[in-house]
Amino acid sequence: MSSWKWFLLSFFGGAIAFWIPDIIIPALKRDEQGYAVTAACPLASLLFYAVVLRLRRPMASGPSTAIFAICGMWVLALPFAMLAQQMRAEQWGLFTWADVGYLFLSSFIPTRVVKFLALEGSILALFLGTLAMAVCHFVFERSRWIVPPSVWAAIRHAKH
Repeated sequence: MSSWKWFLLSFFGGAIAFWIPDIIIPALKRDEQGYAVTAACPLASLLFYAVVLRLRRPMASGPSTAIFAICGMWVLALPFAMLAQQMRAEQWGLFTWADVGYLFLSSFIPTRVVKFLALEGSILALFLGTLAMAVCHFVFERSRWIVPPSVWAAIRHAKH
């Protein structure tokens, strides 16, 4: 598989694996206060990571699954938090395109992500998942790149 496909799998797969428990658990039990989510989200991301790492074992290079899973977890946090809140609500609310645009733009501002997830109740899960994935990168994927080698070479060449 190409580096782009591994990147996309890591980014979207890591985010989906991490945030799915935050949607499923409130759908099953509305009054759950986040303790199960705090444990289930990082565990689901570690399970996803183990599966992908096993699939990628023959490949020595390529993008870091753990780092791009962290990026996906943070960038897609607000849409998933919105879905989780919909699961906790008595009835579904309607969102305008302005709401979706605000949510999309806020997804790229880390302070907004922290603020909204603190209000939603899954910020501790995100911090634990981020820490777990960072440790996984340094333990299992130190040789895999974060910045693509072609971009890194262009940056080094531009400095000279």
